Amino acid sequence: MKFNMSKRNKGIEILRMFLCFRIVLLHCYSSNNRFINKLRGHFFQVPCFFFMSFYFLYPTIQKRNIIKMKIRLERIFVPYIIYPIIVWISNNMMFILFKINRFNRLLTLNELKIHIIIGRGIKNISVLWFLFDLQILTILFFILTFILKDNFLWIFQIIALFCYIIQYKEIHYLFFIQYTNKIFTSIGNFVEIIPLAIAAFSLSNIEYIQKIANKKWKIIFSFTFLFYFIYEYNVITPIKGMSSPGIKPLIASFFLFSVFSFNIFEFDKLKISLFISKATLYTKGIYCQHKIVHSYINFYYGKKTTFFGCIIIYIISYFISFIGFHIFSKTKLRFLFI
Repeated sequence: MKFNMSKRNKGIEILRMFLCFRIVLLHCYSSNNRFINKLRGHFFQVPCFFFMSFYFLYPTIQKRNIIKMKIRLERIFVPYIIYPIIVWISNNMMFILFKINRFNRLLTLNELKIHIIIGRGIKNISVLWFLFDLQILTILFFILTFILKDNFLWIFQIIALFCYIIQYKEIHYLFFIQYTNKIFTSIGNFVEIIPLAIAAFSLSNIEYIQKIANKKWKIIFSFTFLFYFIYEYNVITPIKGMSSPGIKPLIASFFLFSVFSFNIFEFDKLKISLFISKATLYTKGIYCQHKIVHSYINFYYGKKTTFFGCIIIYIISYFISFIGFHIFSKTKLRFLFI
């Protein structure tokens, strides 16, 4: 399968690559460098991925395009199902053959089943909760647009406001935190990410990228300054929550998306443009695989993972995705990598 890479937004692709590497740092870095710890410390990567995903999903939802919706769900569902099975089989084979694996025990079928049902459970693929939430919200939003018809957007915005109210009242945190059951954790997490998706929908509805196109440097300088100011000086008081509570992740996502939506470095030449597209094509594969790669490296070598080690994990995950995509490019298994 070939992709028309020249028409993709290069700024957004670079943002995806930057966020993906930050996720690798967040999950894998274990040394004690103050600067690196600060770089990986602010959790806005996954919220920003949600924001971007739903911004570009909006036209498909609005036009009720069944074909595009089917392809999107396949791209989410295939890695969500296959990666847990791969980890389950590989870990159990290692334990049976060598009496060692990442968990020092056999993983049960029940653990695999629970992980597939709610996207949480098996540690080194716990990142797949993102895909679980993404597919549930995609299906839910698609169904609601059919039911609500032309009223769906303003009703969505009321839902987003309600989600923020119960977050800042700490109602959702106090309710869901008392349960150790991962199903309640999953539901509590939805309360935090629904406003991100709805905000992205609202901006896509007004064609936000096109509207700010002639304000490039004003947006870049002002939003970069505001982003730094808010995160460096904790202007917005953090609240308790699951993964991305409060309005701060939304602001970070909005600022980053706005700044990177411009072709900042003027990548107009076709060769450079295609290079960027190929370098950023496999971010989903890297996201899904990096903890698996890290767990095996860490298990065999047992040393602290440095910044350079995180780069190695990123590169290994990239090449696994690159090779895997080209092997399975004519099957649905290609969605494991792109």
